[in-house]
Amino acid sequence: MCETDEQLAGALWPHLLDAVAAGEQRVVLDSPHRGRVVLVSEEELLRLEAAAREAEARASGVLPTAREAEVLQLIAEGLNGSQVAGRLGVSAHTVAQHLATVRRKYGVRSSTAAVDAARRAGHLPG
Repeated sequence: MCETDEQLAGALWPHLLDAVAAGEQRVVLDSPHRGRVVLVSEEELLRLEAAAREAEARASGVLPTAREAEVLQLIAEGLNGSQVAGRLGVSAHTVAQHLATVRRKYGVRSSTAAVDAARRAGHLPG
């Protein structure tokens, strides 16, 4: 039995490295003195943060307007901003404004991420 946290860490380190090398996204360690410790990969952390932002958006009632959802759907279909503008009969600036608004609503930095967030939130067909 390990007497100190340092000894415990030394004993667990090889197992932690093996788990990471095997592709684990999360490693849970239970310390008798400090409770549970969860280590996550950067990819998993980003996914968890995005899920938290989406849950917050759903809880706050933030929804895209019908036009914003329409713009997102066309982006999801592979159209660029100019093509979306032509299809909807609006200016490219208007499309850019809709995209900026939905990126802000979902707390993401790209229109592709906004499409993904809207799908996961159930605001666009999957």
